[in-house]
Amino acid sequence: MPDEIEEISKRIEELGNKSSQILLFLSFAMVSVATLKTINHAPTALDNALLWWKWALLPVLVGVLPMKEFGWNSLAWYQVIRWIRFGLLWLAVGLIVGGVITFFEA
Repeated sequence: MPDEIEEISKRIEELGNKSSQILLFLSFAMVSVATLKTINHAPTALDNALLWWKWALLPVLVGVLPMKEFGWNSLAWYQVIRWIRFGLLWLAVGLIVGGVITFFEA
């Protein structure tokens, strides 16, 4: 059982790292939109892309929270965290894709 906890703990850490990488991407994406808006390229489409990416921030930020602290070394809690982070990452990716499509329409 300790091996399983260690394995799930590593996976939780990997998912947290992916959330951090997505957060970095979102920051660059939002700066790109802000820059393009200053030269007046399709402001409505850019606003829509920015809205998608703002919504993507929510699951990403929840995904980087230190959730393991609520149930330290609990296999059941670690499994819950793993699935929560997995779901949040996919939700964020879906929202990001929506923003990317809207961004390319601009």
